[in-house]
Amino acid sequence: MSKLAVLGAGAALLLAAAPASAVTIFADFTPASNSPNIQYSGALNGVGVITDLSQLVHFSFLNPDGSISGTSFDALMSLNATTGAGTTVSGLAVLPVLTGTLTFTAASPVTWGGHTGTNLLTVNFTGGAFTGLLGGSTATYGNSTPPNVVNFTSDFLNFGGTTARDIALAVDAINPPVGSVLFGARLHTGSVSGNFGADLSSGNPQGAVPEPGSWALMFAGFGLVGSALRSQRRRRSVEVSFG
Repeated sequence: MSKLAVLGAGAALLLAAAPASAVTIFADFTPASNSPNIQYSGALNGVGVITDLSQLVHFSFLNPDGSISGTSFDALMSLNATTGAGTTVSGLAVLPVLTGTLTFTAASPVTWGGHTGTNLLTVNFTGGAFTGLLGGSTATYGNSTPPNVVNFTSDFLNFGGTTARDIALAVDAINPPVGSVLFGARLHTGSVSGNFGADLSSGNPQGAVPEPGSWALMFAGFGLVGSALRSQRRRRSVEVSFG
Protein backbone atom coordinates (compact mmCIF):
# COMPACT_ATOMS: atom_id res chain seq x y z
CA MET A 1 0.00 0.00 0.00
CA SER A 2 1.33 3.46 -0.75
CA LYS A 3 2.34 5.60 2.19
CA LEU A 4 0.07 8.37 3.33
CA ALA A 5 1.10 11.87 4.29
CA VAL A 6 -0.33 13.81 7.17
CA LEU A 7 -1.13 17.14 5.56
CA GLY A 8 -0.86 20.61 7.06
CA ALA A 9 -3.42 23.17 8.04
CA GLY A 10 -3.66 24.47 4.49
CA ALA A 11 -5.50 21.29 3.52
CA ALA A 12 -7.18 20.89 6.91
CA LEU A 13 -4.69 18.11 7.64
CA LEU A 14 -1.97 18.31 10.23
CA LEU A 15 1.72 17.56 10.47
CA ALA A 16 5.04 18.86 11.69
CA ALA A 17 6.62 21.67 9.76
CA ALA A 18 10.32 21.89 9.14
CA PRO A 19 11.87 23.10 12.42
CA ALA A 20 13.47 26.46 12.98
CA SER A 21 16.53 24.63 14.32
CA ALA A 22 18.18 21.58 12.78
CA VAL A 23 16.53 18.48 14.21
CA THR A 24 18.37 15.18 14.48
CA ILE A 25 16.47 11.91 14.70
CA PHE A 26 17.94 10.47 17.88
CA ALA A 27 15.79 7.35 18.40
CA ASP A 28 13.29 5.09 16.68
CA PHE A 29 11.27 1.96 17.35
CA THR A 30 9.78 -0.92 15.39
CA PRO A 31 7.36 -3.74 16.26
CA ALA A 32 8.99 -6.83 17.75
CA SER A 33 6.37 -9.14 16.22
CA ASN A 34 3.56 -9.22 13.67
CA SER A 35 0.96 -9.05 16.43
CA PRO A 36 -1.06 -5.83 16.83
CA ASN A 37 0.36 -3.46 19.42
CA ILE A 38 -2.13 -0.59 19.33
CA GLN A 39 -5.86 -0.15 19.00
CA TYR A 40 -8.27 2.69 18.29
CA SER A 41 -11.76 2.77 19.73
CA GLY A 42 -13.97 5.64 18.68
CA ALA A 43 -17.45 6.94 18.03
CA LEU A 44 -18.92 7.72 14.61
CA ASN A 45 -17.68 11.30 14.81
CA GLY A 46 -14.12 10.16 15.53
CA VAL A 47 -13.95 11.01 19.22
CA GLY A 48 -12.02 8.14 20.76
CA VAL A 49 -8.93 6.73 22.40
CA ILE A 50 -5.76 5.19 20.96
CA THR A 51 -4.10 2.74 23.36
CA ASP A 52 -1.37 0.10 23.36
CA LEU A 53 -1.86 -3.67 23.45
CA SER A 54 1.16 -4.40 25.68
CA GLN A 55 3.44 -5.78 22.97
CA LEU A 56 7.22 -5.48 23.03
CA VAL A 57 8.97 -3.21 20.52
CA HIS A 58 12.59 -2.79 19.45
CA PHE A 59 13.81 0.63 20.63
CA SER A 60 17.08 2.04 19.26
CA PHE A 61 19.13 5.12 20.09
CA LEU A 62 20.67 6.66 16.97
CA ASN A 63 23.99 8.35 16.37
CA PRO A 64 24.06 12.09 15.51
CA ASP A 65 24.24 11.23 11.79
CA GLY A 66 21.06 9.16 12.09
CA SER A 67 22.75 5.76 11.95
CA ILE A 68 21.87 3.09 14.49
CA SER A 69 24.11 3.29 17.54
CA GLY A 70 24.45 -0.49 17.67
CA THR A 71 22.32 -0.72 20.79
CA SER A 72 18.72 -1.88 20.55
CA PHE A 73 16.53 -2.62 23.54
CA ASP A 74 13.40 -4.70 23.90
CA ALA A 75 10.94 -2.29 25.49
CA LEU A 76 7.35 -2.33 26.62
CA MET A 77 5.54 0.45 24.79
CA SER A 78 2.67 2.27 26.47
CA LEU A 79 0.51 4.60 24.38
CA ASN A 80 -2.57 6.54 25.39
CA ALA A 81 -3.94 9.33 23.19
CA THR A 82 -7.36 10.96 22.97
CA THR A 83 -8.85 12.13 19.68
CA GLY A 84 -11.45 14.77 18.91
CA ALA A 85 -14.20 14.82 16.30
CA GLY A 86 -12.71 14.11 12.90
CA THR A 87 -13.17 15.42 9.40
CA THR A 88 -12.81 14.06 5.87
CA VAL A 89 -10.78 15.90 3.24
CA SER A 90 -10.18 14.68 -0.31
CA GLY A 91 -10.72 11.03 0.57
CA LEU A 92 -8.77 11.19 3.82
CA ALA A 93 -10.05 10.75 7.36
CA VAL A 94 -8.40 13.13 9.83
CA LEU A 95 -8.51 12.50 13.58
CA PRO A 96 -7.19 15.46 15.59
CA VAL A 97 -5.14 14.44 18.62
CA LEU A 98 -6.00 16.28 21.83
CA THR A 99 -3.30 14.87 24.11
CA GLY A 100 -1.18 11.77 24.47
CA THR A 101 1.64 10.00 26.27
CA LEU A 102 4.03 7.44 24.76
CA THR A 103 6.58 5.60 26.90
CA PHE A 104 9.26 2.97 26.28
CA THR A 105 10.31 1.06 29.37
CA ALA A 106 12.98 -1.62 29.67
CA ALA A 107 11.89 -4.73 31.62
CA SER A 108 14.95 -4.34 33.87
CA PRO A 109 17.61 -1.62 34.25
CA VAL A 110 19.89 -1.27 31.21
CA THR A 111 23.08 0.73 30.67
CA TRP A 112 23.75 3.03 27.71
CA GLY A 113 25.90 6.12 27.27
CA GLY A 114 27.27 5.76 30.78
CA HIS A 115 23.85 5.82 32.42
CA THR A 116 21.61 3.09 33.83
CA GLY A 117 17.83 3.13 34.04
CA THR A 118 14.55 1.78 32.69
CA ASN A 119 12.93 4.89 31.13
CA LEU A 120 14.29 4.74 27.58
CA LEU A 121 12.02 7.58 26.51
CA THR A 122 8.78 9.22 27.59
CA VAL A 123 6.95 11.56 25.21
CA ASN A 124 4.09 13.86 26.20
CA PHE A 125 2.39 15.50 23.23
CA THR A 126 -0.64 17.52 22.18
CA GLY A 127 -2.03 18.39 18.78
CA GLY A 128 -1.37 17.02 15.34
CA ALA A 129 -3.64 14.42 13.74
CA PHE A 130 -3.82 10.78 12.76
CA THR A 131 -4.70 10.70 9.08
CA GLY A 132 -5.79 7.69 7.03
CA LEU A 133 -7.07 6.99 3.53
CA LEU A 134 -10.79 6.23 3.50
CA GLY A 135 -11.20 2.54 2.79
CA GLY A 136 -7.43 2.12 3.01
CA SER A 137 -5.07 0.47 5.44
CA THR A 138 -2.47 3.13 6.27
CA ALA A 139 -2.30 6.17 8.51
CA THR A 140 0.31 8.61 9.75
CA TYR A 141 0.92 11.04 12.60
CA GLY A 142 3.46 13.82 12.91
CA ASN A 143 3.85 16.61 15.41
CA SER A 144 6.14 19.42 16.54
CA THR A 145 5.65 22.74 18.33
CA PRO A 146 4.22 25.38 18.57
CA PRO A 147 1.27 25.62 18.79
CA ASN A 148 1.40 22.04 20.05
CA VAL A 149 3.62 20.30 22.60
CA VAL A 150 6.26 17.58 22.38
CA ASN A 151 8.15 16.98 25.63
CA PHE A 152 10.82 14.29 26.11
CA THR A 153 12.26 12.77 29.28
CA SER A 154 14.73 9.89 29.51
CA ASP A 155 17.13 8.21 31.92
CA PHE A 156 19.78 8.44 29.18
CA LEU A 157 19.34 11.72 27.28
CA ASN A 158 19.33 15.38 28.26
CA PHE A 159 16.71 17.56 26.55
CA GLY A 160 17.10 20.56 28.84
CA GLY A 161 18.99 22.61 26.24
CA THR A 162 16.84 21.76 23.25
CA THR A 163 14.52 24.22 21.53
CA ALA A 164 13.01 21.95 18.85
CA ARG A 165 11.49 18.46 19.07
CA ASP A 166 9.22 16.30 16.98
CA ILE A 167 7.53 12.91 16.80
CA ALA A 168 6.63 10.91 13.68
CA LEU A 169 4.49 7.76 13.62
CA ALA A 170 2.95 5.77 10.78
CA VAL A 171 0.64 2.80 10.34
CA ASP A 172 -0.39 0.44 7.56
CA ALA A 173 -2.58 -2.67 7.18
CA ILE A 174 -5.25 -1.08 9.38
CA ASN A 175 -7.88 -3.68 10.26
CA PRO A 176 -10.72 -3.13 9.63
CA PRO A 177 -9.96 -0.54 6.91
CA VAL A 178 -10.51 3.14 7.64
CA GLY A 179 -14.28 3.70 7.56
CA SER A 180 -16.13 6.01 5.20
CA VAL A 181 -17.42 7.90 8.26
CA LEU A 182 -14.04 8.86 9.67
CA PHE A 183 -12.54 5.83 11.35
CA GLY A 184 -16.01 4.45 12.12
CA ALA A 185 -17.52 3.27 15.39
CA ARG A 186 -15.38 0.15 15.29
CA LEU A 187 -12.34 -1.20 17.06
CA HIS A 188 -9.25 -0.93 14.85
CA THR A 189 -6.05 -2.79 15.74
CA GLY A 190 -2.56 -2.60 14.37
CA SER A 191 1.12 -2.09 15.17
CA VAL A 192 2.92 1.21 15.33
CA SER A 193 6.52 2.32 14.82
CA GLY A 194 8.08 5.75 14.66
CA ASN A 195 10.96 8.09 15.34
CA PHE A 196 11.83 11.10 17.49
CA GLY A 197 13.92 14.18 16.79
CA ALA A 198 15.46 17.04 18.74
CA ASP A 199 18.06 19.75 18.21
CA LEU A 200 20.39 18.28 20.81
CA SER A 201 22.64 21.23 21.57
CA SER A 202 25.72 19.08 22.13
CA GLY A 203 25.29 17.38 18.76
CA ASN A 204 25.43 14.05 20.54
CA PRO A 205 22.44 12.44 22.27
CA GLN A 206 24.53 10.44 24.71
CA GLY A 207 25.19 11.31 28.32
CA ALA A 208 23.88 13.87 30.82
CA VAL A 209 21.22 13.69 33.48
CA PRO A 210 17.70 13.74 32.04
CA GLU A 211 15.64 16.91 32.32
CA PRO A 212 12.11 17.68 31.17
CA GLY A 213 11.72 20.70 28.98
CA SER A 214 9.41 22.36 26.50
CA TRP A 215 10.40 24.05 23.26
CA ALA A 216 9.11 26.08 20.36
CA LEU A 217 8.74 25.09 16.71
CA MET A 218 6.67 26.46 13.88
CA PHE A 219 3.79 24.00 13.25
CA ALA A 220 1.90 24.08 9.98
CA GLY A 221 3.49 22.02 7.22
CA PHE A 222 1.88 20.47 4.20
CA GLY A 223 2.22 16.70 4.26
CA LEU A 224 5.11 14.82 5.81
CA VAL A 225 7.42 17.31 4.13
CA GLY A 226 9.52 18.47 7.06
CA SER A 227 9.67 15.09 8.78
CA ALA A 228 10.17 13.09 5.60
CA LEU A 229 12.98 15.31 4.32
CA ARG A 230 14.78 15.09 7.63
CA SER A 231 14.29 11.31 7.64
CA GLN A 232 15.69 10.96 4.13
CA ARG A 233 18.74 13.04 5.01
CA ARG A 234 19.50 11.36 8.28
CA ARG A 235 17.88 7.94 8.21
CA ARG A 236 14.52 7.03 6.71
CA SER A 237 10.84 7.89 6.93
CA VAL A 238 8.92 5.90 9.51
CA GLU A 239 6.43 3.26 8.54
CA VAL A 240 3.84 1.69 10.77
CA SER A 241 1.26 -1.02 10.41
CA PHE A 242 -2.21 -1.71 11.74
CA GLY A 243 -3.35 -5.28 11.50
